[in-house]
Amino acid sequence: MKSILLALHLVFVGLWLGCVLTEALFERALLGQGRTQELLLSNLHKRVDLYIEIPAFMLVLMTGGMLWHQAQPGMLLHIKVGFGLLAILANAYCVYLVFKRHRLAVNGLWSAFEKTDHLQHKIGAVVLIAMLMALSIGLYLL
Repeated sequence: MKSILLALHLVFVGLWLGCVLTEALFERALLGQGRTQELLLSNLHKRVDLYIEIPAFMLVLMTGGMLWHQAQPGMLLHIKVGFGLLAILANAYCVYLVFKRHRLAVNGLWSAFEKTDHLQHKIGAVVLIAMLMALSIGLYLL
């Protein structure tokens, strides 16, 4: 059971990481290309968050919680779990910012859009770094 659960956990982590990296690429491609492109970007990012990213990190959280009960306790495990939870919490806040940014774009509030966008990218960097730290430690523990 543990090996199947671990495999699922790693698949969901891969899906989540791939989603985050893909979003970073279309942010880079569309941001600053004009208001029409930024409205398209905000809509696209919102949809990806809703249908792919949120389910992916929720599945990572669920499978990780199930694996927690089967894991050998230790300092590295706690650090890994801490980075994983940081990534999930930061991503949840980032999702809030993505939805807010979309609402601002739809209403043409571009100054507020830019401020929210800037914060969203800072929090997104926290997500990526925390995710990579948790993944690296987790692979080391295998």
